[in-house]
Amino acid sequence: MSEQAGSSLDAIQARQAAMARLHGTVADADRVLAEALASAHAVMRESVNRLDAIAADIDRVVSGQADPAIDTPMGAREFQKFLVAKQREIAAVVAHAHELDRAKSAVLQSLRAHYAPPAG
Repeated sequence: MSEQAGSSLDAIQARQAAMARLHGTVADADRVLAEALASAHAVMRESVNRLDAIAADIDRVVSGQADPAIDTPMGAREFQKFLVAKQREIAAVVAHAHELDRAKSAVLQSLRAHYAPPAG
C-alpha cells in the first residue's frame, strides 16, 4: 500500500509541476498579449489623431481660412499640391497601420499555442 501511495504522490507532484509550468507559460503569454494590445491601441489612437489633423488641415484650406486662391491657375496648382501631400500623409498612416496589423497578427498567432488546452 505504501508503494501505491508513493506512486500516487509522485503522480500528484508531477501534475502539480506540469500545472505550474503551464501557469507560467500562460502568464508569460498574457504579458505579451497585453503589451501587443496596448501598443496596437496606442498606435491606432495616434493614427486616428493624425488623420483627424489631416482632415482639419483640409477643412481649414477648403473653408477658405488658408485662402489658397484656387480660382487662379497658380492657386489651383498649389491647392492640388496641397491635396497630393495630404493624400501621401493619409497613405503613410494607412501603410503604417497595415504594417502594425501584420506584426501584431504574427504575435497573436504565435501566442495561440500557449492558450491551447493541455494534452492529456
